[in-house]
Amino acid sequence: MDDLDRPSPKAMALRRPNLQPRSKVQPSRRELTESRPKRHAPVTLAWCDTGTLLSLGRHPDTLDKVRGLYGSSLVVTYAVAREIRAMANIRGAMRTHKNRERCESADTIVEMLNAGSISEHPLRNSEETLEMIDRVLRQLDAFEERQNSTFGRSDDSVRSSQKHAGEAHSIVSAMLTTGYGKSTVLLTNDNGAMRVAEQNNIAWKHTAQLLAELGCEEPSLRPDELLAEFNYMTSSFASVPSEVRPNGPDFFRCRRTGSTCSLCDVKS
Repeated sequence: MDDLDRPSPKAMALRRPNLQPRSKVQPSRRELTESRPKRHAPVTLAWCDTGTLLSLGRHPDTLDKVRGLYGSSLVVTYAVAREIRAMANIRGAMRTHKNRERCESADTIVEMLNAGSISEHPLRNSEETLEMIDRVLRQLDAFEERQNSTFGRSDDSVRSSQKHAGEAHSIVSAMLTTGYGKSTVLLTNDNGAMRVAEQNNIAWKHTAQLLAELGCEEPSLRPDELLAEFNYMTSSFASVPSEVRPNGPDFFRCRRTGSTCSLCDVKS
């Protein structure tokens, strides 16, 4: 009876060996972000967008340290400068509980812009540049629409040219910088700007990564202090997406031992 219940080898379908290579598990965005070198790497131009600059402006001493680290490479587009000046121009009763911290940060940054401590760069007014801006704005809009659909939010009626001007001009400026054969990075806390920068092969860093760079430069800056400062800077605006936000103080911990670093000196 057992033999009757057991299928014969001929009745069994031959199982072909799976010769396809197993797909590699892709690292998460958090893993990619945390595995990046903490040590500052000089670039020709570091384009800072509005939100990131305003977050740094909440602690002027820290912004001064970032400026000292980046030197003249830390720049903004005219579009970003306009957005920050517009925020600083909000006065009196128009400064509400909701926008006051942003306005006060803008006051600090406008002083630096007016003094030339942070350089403002215009975008070349050409057909090529206008086409690049239009393409990047559409990419930013498409990302926002996907996010709204995912989280059940209604689409914003504000035109992308008004809402995303600073981010779009910063991304296009970074693209043009690489086109000239120069090194660049986009400094942004915005998820859409990060995604669109990735689409266009532009490196980006957020506020926590800038603070981690300071921690590498100044051993006296404790990781827990840097985490607290980051949380303060991004507590009410310019928040960093949760998937790339630091999990704890270890994100800011410098791994240098003597003259070498287990993270920054890894050979690629």
